[in-house]
Amino acid sequence: MNFTIDTINTLDTNKIWFFRFKKLPNASIIITNDAWKFHFFSDKDFKNFLSWDVEKLSNYSDLVKKWFIKDTWYQEKLVWSVAMKNHFVGIWPTLHMVVTTLRCNHKCKYCHAAVAPMSAKQFDMDEDTARKVVDAILHTNSQSLTIEFQGWESLVNYPIVQFITEYATTRAQHLQKQLSFSIVTNLTLMSEEKLSWLLDHQVDICTSLDGDELSHNNNRTWYEWNSFEMVSYWIKRVSEEKQKRGMWKIWALLTVTKETLPRYREIIDAYIDLDLDSIFLRWLNPYWFAASDLRTLAYKDDEWIDFYKKSLDYIIELNKKGIKFKESMTMVYLMKIFSSIDPWYMDIRSPSGIAIGWVAYNYDGKVYASDESRMLGRMGIEDFFMTELQETWKDTYWAMMNSDITKIAVQSSCLDGLPGYNEHAYKPFVWVDIIHNFKTKGNIYYPYKKDNKFYLQEAILDYIFEKLQNPETEKILLDWLQ
Repeated sequence: MNFTIDTINTLDTNKIWFFRFKKLPNASIIITNDAWKFHFFSDKDFKNFLSWDVEKLSNYSDLVKKWFIKDTWYQEKLVWSVAMKNHFVGIWPTLHMVVTTLRCNHKCKYCHAAVAPMSAKQFDMDEDTARKVVDAILHTNSQSLTIEFQGWESLVNYPIVQFITEYATTRAQHLQKQLSFSIVTNLTLMSEEKLSWLLDHQVDICTSLDGDELSHNNNRTWYEWNSFEMVSYWIKRVSEEKQKRGMWKIWALLTVTKETLPRYREIIDAYIDLDLDSIFLRWLNPYWFAASDLRTLAYKDDEWIDFYKKSLDYIIELNKKGIKFKESMTMVYLMKIFSSIDPWYMDIRSPSGIAIGWVAYNYDGKVYASDESRMLGRMGIEDFFMTELQETWKDTYWAMMNSDITKIAVQSSCLDGLPGYNEHAYKPFVWVDIIHNFKTKGNIYYPYKKDNKFYLQEAILDYIFEKLQNPETEKILLDWLQ
């Protein structure tokens, strides 16, 4: 493909709207635009496209529908589409993570939060702080809110979970706000009484499952019992009870360590054996315990990419055999690619959800720009700490949204204008992790060619778009969105 400055100078912008392009590993070419549309070309067809004799293209109508070729009404349609894709920009913030305690009965090898021992009750949130947290949450400008209980084992401070749920529910009704709850728990302190109460109060339940028994117990150390055995029991029990009530199954999260990489089949099979319908292949983040033991826990980027590809291939093969199972991160990207609105996944968007999409309220009343920001705070790095809870919710909200951290987070994570990211064909679908760059490189601005997270995202999207060019695989992936 010969795409020279002379070719660029002859482009007829009266027919063609702005696009970005990239040659994929399988030699096809993808073009994208700011309406988050994409189209595949062969090398020959792309040359014809660049000749601007577009009416002769066999896929002319598709290119018009995707706004690569202008028609009479393209501008009005385009404005609406771009607005819908970026609707989240005017809604701050929607996800509020409440850290009820730093205590935990596990000591996971990769723990990102630096857990406190079970005896350290001084690391529990008290009722007065909890009330101020709820008041601050409910007086933010979003009409629809989610409160997510984090720990480092949320059920250790179960009375505060109950207090926040009941108090927030009452206040939300008074303020006419939509409110949902979720709790992240290792399930080892779950009981039938707690399960009934949580589901009665519409608190969704999420847990961690690092695969089969060998992988899970190796990563997630629990000195009192077999962690895998306990979490497996409660995953089945919670899913059973939720299905009785017509609710979604429990959601489980996987954190990938070096020892996980060769066991992708066993891990996926373990999820299926527990009747889970998806897995989230999360890479390791360099916070606290993980940061101190990267030699044994971490892996090279290409090793994770190989793990992701093998896992996705295996999951697709299972689907071909009639086993309905999905990979959640792939689903997020598929929603970015095909949905008319952004899927509300706080990480993968521009600007990112830091400060304006989600915030974290620490047990002691400190408000951080995100959960990862709070993790850095636990490491003594307070660069993303926004404010203490103030006397009134107005003062708290003003301090949060008017903080330098919020302004910097928006500016530095908005891909428009960021060299390299802005020009890349995947710009509509990716994000920049400023906190990861700050922790690993010492700078929130980092060249995209050296950005590890961008490298991983590009590889994921390359593989997804490769799969979408196969009709059988495309059907499977699109079925996931149903």
